[in-house]
Amino acid sequence: MKITQLIALFFAVGSFTAGAQMINVGDIGHPIGSEASCNTFGAANNFQDQGGAGNYTPNFTGTTTFCPNLGPATDPTTGTKMSISFSINAGFTFDVDATDFIYVYDGPDDTYPLLGIHNSATNPTGFTHQATWSNPSGCLTVKFITDGANEGTGWLANVQCGNPNQPFTPHLQAFINGTGPNVINPVDTGFIDMCFGDSVMIVASGVFPNSFQTTGNGYSQDVNSDIDFDWTVTDGSLYPNNDTIWFTPPARAGYLIDLNMEDIFPQGVNIRCKVRVSTLPIFAGTGALDPIICLGDSTELVGGVTASDTVGVMVPPGTFNLGGNYAGLTYLPDGSGQVYQAPITISGFPAGATIDDAQDLNQVCITMEHSYLGDLEIWLQCPTGQIVPLVNSYNPGAIAGGSSGGGTFLGHPYDDSGGGGAGVGFEYCFSTVFNTIPGSMTQNLGNTIPVAAVPANPPNPPLSAGNSIDPSDVYTPETTFANFAGCPVNGNWTIVVQDNLGIDDGWIFEWGLYFDASFFPGMGSYQTSIVNDYWSADPSIVSGMGDTSIVVSPSTVGTHSYTFNVEDNFGCEYDTTITIEVQAQPTIFGDTLGCDLTFNSAGASVNSVSGGVWSSTAAQISFSNANINNPIINASSPGVYPVTYTDNACNTPLTIDITYPALPEIFDDTSLCDLSYQVVGTIAHGDSGTWSNISPDISFSSNATTLNPIINATTSGNYIITFTDAVCNNSVNANLTMIQPPVIFPPDTACYFTYGVFGTQSFDGGVWSAVDTNIHISNVNSEFPVINSSEPGIYTVSYTDNECGVTVTSTINYIDYPWTIVIDTTVCIGATFMIQAAQFPMNDSYIWNNGTVGPVLAVTQPGDYIVTVENVCYSYSDTATIGFTLCDIQVPNIISLSSTAGNNVFLIDYEGIDQFECTIMNRWGNTIKTYIDPAYSWDGKTENGNPVEEGTYFYIIKATFWGGMETTKQGFVQVQY
Repeated sequence: MKITQLIALFFAVGSFTAGAQMINVGDIGHPIGSEASCNTFGAANNFQDQGGAGNYTPNFTGTTTFCPNLGPATDPTTGTKMSISFSINAGFTFDVDATDFIYVYDGPDDTYPLLGIHNSATNPTGFTHQATWSNPSGCLTVKFITDGANEGTGWLANVQCGNPNQPFTPHLQAFINGTGPNVINPVDTGFIDMCFGDSVMIVASGVFPNSFQTTGNGYSQDVNSDIDFDWTVTDGSLYPNNDTIWFTPPARAGYLIDLNMEDIFPQGVNIRCKVRVSTLPIFAGTGALDPIICLGDSTELVGGVTASDTVGVMVPPGTFNLGGNYAGLTYLPDGSGQVYQAPITISGFPAGATIDDAQDLNQVCITMEHSYLGDLEIWLQCPTGQIVPLVNSYNPGAIAGGSSGGGTFLGHPYDDSGGGGAGVGFEYCFSTVFNTIPGSMTQNLGNTIPVAAVPANPPNPPLSAGNSIDPSDVYTPETTFANFAGCPVNGNWTIVVQDNLGIDDGWIFEWGLYFDASFFPGMGSYQTSIVNDYWSADPSIVSGMGDTSIVVSPSTVGTHSYTFNVEDNFGCEYDTTITIEVQAQPTIFGDTLGCDLTFNSAGASVNSVSGGVWSSTAAQISFSNANINNPIINASSPGVYPVTYTDNACNTPLTIDITYPALPEIFDDTSLCDLSYQVVGTIAHGDSGTWSNISPDISFSSNATTLNPIINATTSGNYIITFTDAVCNNSVNANLTMIQPPVIFPPDTACYFTYGVFGTQSFDGGVWSAVDTNIHISNVNSEFPVINSSEPGIYTVSYTDNECGVTVTSTINYIDYPWTIVIDTTVCIGATFMIQAAQFPMNDSYIWNNGTVGPVLAVTQPGDYIVTVENVCYSYSDTATIGFTLCDIQVPNIISLSSTAGNNVFLIDYEGIDQFECTIMNRWGNTIKTYIDPAYSWDGKTENGNPVEEGTYFYIIKATFWGGMETTKQGFVQVQY
């Protein structure tokens, strides 16, 4: 999609308010001296007949003048030309009897040129006028004259002011390599003839008769600041927005250089010149009669360029790349049945070239905007007047059968009453053969894209919101371009637009035709010619130096070159070099090799002046053609054979030997119970070659070019081994079957006394076995049996493969169930007790219910302590119930040995004692009694059984309570009788 954004001077539109003045015909209006203020002069219907709501007055003559406030060119919000629109739709009324007339003059009064005379008979649906560029005031004068016969209801029309585009004329100049005179011939639009490799500087300029700089009115048109330069050259390169470009033709061809100069309105004016690049002469007819001679001979060199010469230098024609041809900006004023045209003049095609079918004119593209599709008819007219409708959206109109597009937009318009400024143009393309959507635009009225409202931002006009026909598709015309059959290509092609209703307008920014050059052979071609020729001087030229044909006789052996020069009518010089080979004797290739009992000498070096003859003394040798330089030389059996070449010119025989090798030989098909094979006995010419195999499992040691390598395989299989000799690339194959020893699982463990075999690898199966009777195999012939054990333990199993009888073994550790035990007990409060879990080899770990890991747990509080033992297969738990009690030692301080009331022995009260020792001493510190049983009762006797005397005795008790807490207690006891 091509979108042209209009960054232009445009008229400003301000709607009349409810209290704004309505201008009646006969009012003074806005003459010179009280011009219309274009900042407020609006788009509403603001001009009516003097009758108001009723019929206008009979026998009336009234004149009203409308002039714009021209303002400075720097103020784009003021107008330069007035426009007036009469219509019968969208709030307009128009009813003027056929005996009454509206006169519109192009100036500030009725002495200026008459633009038109109108009434409802001449213009039933209305009319539109805008001040012309020959009218510098920009004023329109309207005179209304009625008679007394009949009256109509009059009119309600619109008058506006704005800045229409200002016509200007472009010019081009060209300078080869940037110097010298202007070379465009004829001037502006002619040809630039140049040599390949040169560059041309092309400079654009313009004449701006209506610009602010020239007239003091309108808008600025200055080539240095207000003009954009859009260069299109058919080499496809991009060129800067500048009044000057440099073009270096990339090939020897013709190029169209199109320039669109666009002012700030914007309006584009196109101009085209043509570049013709000198074509390269064809020196095919220039050469030596004998390109190879023996030393001392001579030969003739021919380089003719005229029709009388026997051999001529040919100059091929040049051709142009033909692209689009564009027309410039065309305003489509609001109108009722008015027709607007935008022509293009096509030239440069061969005389008589015509359109033959729908592909010859393969595409038409129009960049435009219009605020109301429903009243448009657009057609293309060829030079003979034949037409093809592109858009038919009104009925009845100029083209029958229209389908209304209603209020659908083309482009993104400024939707006003007409005459007010350009919006954004979208490029719409039409093609019978390259359309991207079936049907015409009026058959695809729902194929739209939304466009949003854009407020006014001078000089940009406000843009309206709505739905616009999608420009990304290529539509078919209403009828086929094949209807142009017979139209000449050269001539005026015209886009014609008929606007059938009022209160809308539009713009065509540019449009173009695209011809398919391949359907017009020779179209746009040109021809250069040779105007001068000569041979460069050389001492070996013996005659003909002043002619196009010379005779040369070189005095040395080797290559000799001669240059023939020509100059064409573009002033471009060319030359060609002719070489001849001078040789004392013929030469051929040296001793060589013939693989597959065949030697093709094509490409081998054989040099002679005029050929020769091959021969051989060996009966085994034959030639495909003994009289050509490079025959095929065959042998009936391997061997070394002589062949001879005798040249025809110098008659010198040259003999070489050709060796025809035998095919290589390798080992026979082999099968072995191994993954490694030592190759022996390989026979190959030159004792060299390369081993290969398509399988990634095969490798060669020490490398693939070893004559007798070791062939290694990573897995069992049948392999095709190939040897290709290094001399002739002859290959031989052998089948090699390699079987690896069986592979079974590595040593492993099994739970629940069951093991499922996995990963067994063998070439052709095998048999499982085990010596221990505790082992039971589910299926000894299966690669993956289940192996059970009656008892825990480590057992050996074996697997013997069927193919090679190799046995491999592995072990399975059948894991026993874990077990432990802990003891319930009671310990003293305050003690730390170490619970010991019984340890056994089948246990891998000990975990207590408080998270402690290990077989020993220290506890300080009563409770149930659970230990869990685990191994890789199982787990088992046991519980120790630990109680805590208050532990102490109560000792009497007096005993009466004769008492019968029970206090006659030294007996302690204890609870929770694990270890105990009590020592009793007299007052002199001598030990009387020692014992270790806390339940023992001391009866007042010494160690030897003698009663002690009455008195005070001391004791020391050392004890360890349950849980390991130690204590020492001292005191005295009074002994009496």
